[in-house]
Amino acid sequence: MTCRRLMLFLLLCLLLVFCVNGFAGTGVPIVIGESRQLHSVVLDEDRTYQVFLPDSYAWAQGRHYPVLYVLDGKSHYAHTAASVDYLAAQGEIPEMIVVAVASTNRVRDFTQTDWASHWVGGGGADNFMRFLSSELIPEVERSYRTDGFRILSGHSAGGQFALHGLTSEPTLFKAYFALSPSLNWDDRLPQRSLQQALRATGSLSAFLYVARSDDAGQALADYEALVATLRDDSPHGFRWHAQAFPEETHGGMPLLAQIDALRSLYAGYHVHNDQLGEGLAAIEQRYRKVSEAMNWPMAVPEDVINRLGYVALGEGRTGDAIALFRRNVDASPESANAWDSLADGYAASEQWSDAAHAAEQSLALATRYELPNHEYFAGQLKKMQGYLQQPPAD
Repeated sequence: MTCRRLMLFLLLCLLLVFCVNGFAGTGVPIVIGESRQLHSVVLDEDRTYQVFLPDSYAWAQGRHYPVLYVLDGKSHYAHTAASVDYLAAQGEIPEMIVVAVASTNRVRDFTQTDWASHWVGGGGADNFMRFLSSELIPEVERSYRTDGFRILSGHSAGGQFALHGLTSEPTLFKAYFALSPSLNWDDRLPQRSLQQALRATGSLSAFLYVARSDDAGQALADYEALVATLRDDSPHGFRWHAQAFPEETHGGMPLLAQIDALRSLYAGYHVHNDQLGEGLAAIEQRYRKVSEAMNWPMAVPEDVINRLGYVALGEGRTGDAIALFRRNVDASPESANAWDSLADGYAASEQWSDAAHAAEQSLALATRYELPNHEYFAGQLKKMQGYLQQPPAD
């Protein structure tokens, strides 16, 4: 099985887990996120959107998250939420909220002009942008703990709209994903308007990801013209990445391109285990560089600090390990995992009372937030209490 087919198979399996309605014979539902509705005064209609929250959202009460806004939510919510959840769990991207907006009239909402000779009813992109900026985004930011970093992702006509967003409201989002965008609209207006906007801009703190599928003929020429515009006319501070998926169909490529777009946006974010030996100072410098590239503060993630702590434990540097674990507890005092690691650090230095206290905090948090690995934390507390009563022999 090729790497690409293996990835597709794994994603399909993950999507099946997310989308199943219930376990056979038990009737216990499996639900991914929630569906909400907002009446839009701008559009004069009700709009439905779905929201996926990361695992830590329930317990990390002081944590705020970037938001990925996805167009054509009915088609792209499930695979995007699954990909975001998996990539974040692997430490490749930060945890984030996914907001997927269901479409009603795509031609109206995603096109800049009325191209009556080819399509009827276009030209509402500016109005749809007002809906996003004045209604949906404020509603999301009132309802959830967001950090102000917004990403807009669209496919096909939605990708055309993402390009329009970059040209018309370049600061509304920090990143734009245009997956197989429709570039032929109104005599190739998307490329022409982007070129004009980039040439007129001295600097731009934003990121654009563009991707194509198995395009040929004029569609391929249009895409190559867009890439040439990005290569020749990008202003200072503007990051972009173009990626071809020549073996993928127009409809299937977002499954892979969404993943690649997120990885490209957060290039340098992931720390491989082999790099942990560089030490804390080098890791902190790494995230400063990522922050500079994104023009957005990116702290060293809890998981990376945690792995550094266990490297220190393995090398016998228990004081350093405890300091690293304590750093995570101070940053995320409601993280059961952070307290559990701190308990391991204290146990390694034979500070049994502190180890038992940390394990007790860990179990209390696991109980409060109904974490699935509750039995593990209970076992850890029992072990630490046993050490407190009778320390292990040397």
